[in-house]
Amino acid sequence: MTGYIRILIKKLQTSINDAVRGGISPAKLTASCCIGMYIAFSPFPGLHMVMVLVSSWLFTLNFPVVFMVATINNPWTMIPFFSLDYMVGYWLVHQLLGIDPSWVISLEKIFGSGKICLWSFLVGGNVLGILSALLLYPVAYRLCRTLHTKLHMSSH
Repeated sequence: MTGYIRILIKKLQTSINDAVRGGISPAKLTASCCIGMYIAFSPFPGLHMVMVLVSSWLFTLNFPVVFMVATINNPWTMIPFFSLDYMVGYWLVHQLLGIDPSWVISLEKIFGSGKICLWSFLVGGNVLGILSALLLYPVAYRLCRTLHTKLHMSSH
């Protein structure tokens, strides 16, 4: 697992360096990182790649950066990500808002088994996605701006 993370970070650095050399602004790179982070926490399994493609095209983001950040949620990390989505959503929907679980859609009604509240999963994934993207923004912007300055200073 550690080797995978090192490879992912190295590829992300290379993609960001290539993007900066190609003239992409720090703001656009930061947006690419943040959208990728939202997609990683997104509660729509199976649609992550579609979301990467559509958001990269729609917002003219850097596809490799969006893709690499989004792939922190992969088959090895999927269970912890989706478990956290569900726990946060359950707390928000049932504990904080006090919504009666009798009206919510459960997976038991959809698939015939399981007592998992679908709304908890959807709410938790979207809240965590937005929160993680917002928390990443200042860090990613500072790093991208520093890298942008460093690469442009070294090329002159």
